[in-house]
Amino acid sequence: MSDDDPLLDSPLEAGFRAAHQALRILAPPNTVATAGDAYLPDIIDELEDLVRLARDTAAAHLGPTIRWVAPQPPRDQWAQVIVQVDLDGYSKDDPLGAFHIDDWEDSALARAGRAYRRECGWDFSPGEAGIWLLSVAPYSSMGGGDRTSWKGTLSGFAILHDRDDDGEYESLAHLWTAYSWRRRGVGLARIFHGAAGRGGGLVGVCG
Repeated sequence: MSDDDPLLDSPLEAGFRAAHQALRILAPPNTVATAGDAYLPDIIDELEDLVRLARDTAAAHLGPTIRWVAPQPPRDQWAQVIVQVDLDGYSKDDPLGAFHIDDWEDSALARAGRAYRRECGWDFSPGEAGIWLLSVAPYSSMGGGDRTSWKGTLSGFAILHDRDDDGEYESLAHLWTAYSWRRRGVGLARIFHGAAGRGGGLVGVCG
């Protein structure tokens, strides 16, 4: 390389290396990353992966960000709510039409499922199936007619399945609450209450 190689003397280098170091700190434990003094292109190439890993850390601790549509807000519009997502057919969504997934791997549900899998030490995350009861903490809304677009944090979930194909979701398969929402009486307890009375066996629970 020549002495005037811009990769060896870039005014952007310090910023890229600082971003890389900050994202390494936010990545999950035991993440293998490029050393901070690596060649600048290698540092830059790894930023996208580290951003994804940092989002996984946020999902595990705070819960992933989720968007949905619902009727006009209740009196206490910032209270946690339960949103029901029917991944088997979207016919039992509550509110109806609240949520639809275009890209499962980048969805809030998939990110929460991966956090749950890592904490439990399992080989696979819950998939795109069953009815998911989501405990959500709203933090932003925008009204439009009789519907409101919401943004919130998915603080926990319960997953129900219709194991005997009788149209009733009686099997409670999974329960999870994001780390920072535990011991508050608003995460797992709310979801479990929403799923109570449906019977069935519990497969897994973390948090």
